Amino acid sequence: MKIFSERSRRCLSWVFYILVLAYAFLTGLRTVADFDFGWLLAMGRQLVTHHQIPRTDFLSYTASGSPWIYPSFGGALFYLAYAAGGFAALSWINALACLGVTAIAIGRPRFFTCALAVLAVPSIVVRTAPRGDLFTNLFFAMFLVLLRKHWRDGRAPLWLLPVTMLFWVNAHPGFAAGLALLFAYAAFELAACCSRARRPAARTRLRAAVPWIALSVVATLVNPWGARVYQGLAAQNRISALQSAEVGEWSSVHLSAATLAGALQLRDPNSSYWWLLAFACVAVPVALYRRQFGHALLLAGAAYLSLEHLRFQSLFAIVAVVMADQIFSRRPAESGASPLRFVYASGVVVTIVLALLHTADCITDRAYLGYGELSLFGTGLSWWYPQRAMDFIEKNSLPPQLFNDFATGGYLTFRLGPRYRDFADGRAVPFPPEVLTQQATLVRSSPDSPVWKQEADRRGINTILLSLARYGGLESVPLREYCESREWKPVYLDDLSLVLLRDRPENQPWIRRFELDCTRHFIVPPRFDPASTRGRAELYNFYANAASIYFLLGRDHDAADAIVRADNLFDDDPNLHLLAGQFLQANGRLAEAEAEYRRALRLRPSDMGWYLLARLFVAQKNYAEAATAVRHSADMAVWPAERYRLLGNIELAMNQPRAALAAFDRAEQTGLKQAALPTYGDFRAKVAEGRARAWLSLHDNSRATAFAEESTRLAPDPRRWSLLGECYAAQGRSAEAEQARSHAQETTH
Repeated sequence: MKIFSERSRRCLSWVFYILVLAYAFLTGLRTVADFDFGWLLAMGRQLVTHHQIPRTDFLSYTASGSPWIYPSFGGALFYLAYAAGGFAALSWINALACLGVTAIAIGRPRFFTCALAVLAVPSIVVRTAPRGDLFTNLFFAMFLVLLRKHWRDGRAPLWLLPVTMLFWVNAHPGFAAGLALLFAYAAFELAACCSRARRPAARTRLRAAVPWIALSVVATLVNPWGARVYQGLAAQNRISALQSAEVGEWSSVHLSAATLAGALQLRDPNSSYWWLLAFACVAVPVALYRRQFGHALLLAGAAYLSLEHLRFQSLFAIVAVVMADQIFSRRPAESGASPLRFVYASGVVVTIVLALLHTADCITDRAYLGYGELSLFGTGLSWWYPQRAMDFIEKNSLPPQLFNDFATGGYLTFRLGPRYRDFADGRAVPFPPEVLTQQATLVRSSPDSPVWKQEADRRGINTILLSLARYGGLESVPLREYCESREWKPVYLDDLSLVLLRDRPENQPWIRRFELDCTRHFIVPPRFDPASTRGRAELYNFYANAASIYFLLGRDHDAADAIVRADNLFDDDPNLHLLAGQFLQANGRLAEAEAEYRRALRLRPSDMGWYLLARLFVAQKNYAEAATAVRHSADMAVWPAERYRLLGNIELAMNQPRAALAAFDRAEQTGLKQAALPTYGDFRAKVAEGRARAWLSLHDNSRATAFAEESTRLAPDPRRWSLLGECYAAQGRSAEAEQARSHAQETTH
């Protein structure tokens, strides 16, 4: 007996469909927070105002004049939208793009695909921000739906393929994903021709598709650079190793029991990815069983790429939604199996509840504040951009050249360009890898170090702009060293940024006027409306950022006050409790610090939460619990190498050298992904030092000496020279031991 008539079921599916689209739209309606949108706007401004397509880099001084092959059409569209409606217009574009991609992927309103779309939206919304790959996600969904429709009934309007490709190749390098889809489709049809039963239909479909596929390939050449656009793809591929090590969206998913447990954090929108992955694990075998080899291979390939690089999770989500209806062509609700109908209905109800819950969390900003997002609900520019610092630079005409960190480069090119050009930004392709690694090295180094003096002299750098936002900025900056520098003087400090001038005669007028003392400077909050949800969220971010800065500057009273003010506004942010724990630990209140760390872990288990708890246990010499905590941290870390190195040192402290060696082996294996980073040499030196101590404990003096020599060769310091002297002495090499000890004393002084 049917509970619902066919008409009622169709009406309910339409209601569900509208709910999912509303969820996609409201999730996409967020403030602009992307690192790259600024240089896209600057590029679009150049095209719109000067009617000139950039051929060489004009936004930076480190790659000035370098060939720049990057599609300009997307940037021009974004700039026109900005000119018409400001940053709010870009937020609306994000919402509409997320809505459009979701609608295309769903196709006809059906419960099954709508339920999967609820799981897909959190992945899609991240990649439909106002940046170039918005177009890739939109056009990829269109290509996939068109090819699936042609495969299914042979009546798809394939002429849209080359037309879409013409726009795609001029909007984003992701057009390569469209080519991959076309070639995969052709390969699948050719494979089907090997089957006598499927050959006639496959030949018919392939014969109809080949001309449009060929025209789509030709369309990729219709761009300002012609065939040289493929050089841009090759250049992007050459720096992929560096991006995978440094840029979060290019990193891989670290599979472990701890990360998989994230699927159970249903209120976290990111948990939806794990359920999509679970769906793929079921759908691929089903497709193989039904001899849908092309569908199985496409879904499995998309899932694999999403694990290798986070930025491909949205494409995987699109593939999962589009392919699901074809793979599961006969849904349980249509069969007579009562248990399956119940499971199917339960799944639909759960996804409806998830959609409503996630929508409410977005509108109230809980999803953004509680999960470390850079955006907030609504329109406009995100809180993390150093707008006031750039106003200060522009208003007072501070001197170029200006050094910036990676995060601020894109926005700087639009906000202060073309007068101020940047050191490097998220475009990556125009910059030699050594420029990007040098930028990271400089940010992490003392401004009085030789590397800074050499680069400042070489480039003529007079001004430094650093992001101090607690996400993506402050964790990389040795703030006290910048504030106490002899060679550079701080002239501006707020909750998001620090500006310094080089202490040179020509910069003295500004220094005399604006120099400030970081130990006394009070960070004043901008005006927010605390009565509104948006105003409270903005004020919370201010106090959370200010607390982080005060803490690093050793201003305990100000840090404590800012933490309390932030907690009164929103107390469900685990990152604030981690900061409170660090503050309490630094002041010797270890029991209270542990309580804050554990509270943060209850709110949301994280790599950093377990890592800080492990460091607390190490400080208490509670090595057994420290080892357990750091293992949890390593299981959740995107880049776990440093966690395994710490584990090795903890095992050494517990006099377990063989366990330590196993941990150092894991550190080395997982650290290979970061081999392109400037800090990798120092990391290898630390691992070699740990191995030397472990082998020394095992009385294998020969191996201990070999690793001690490696550590001093990679990054010599007094501690490592002393260790090497100890190893030489254990081998009876007295003269060399004395020489190593002398090196230790020399480097100490």
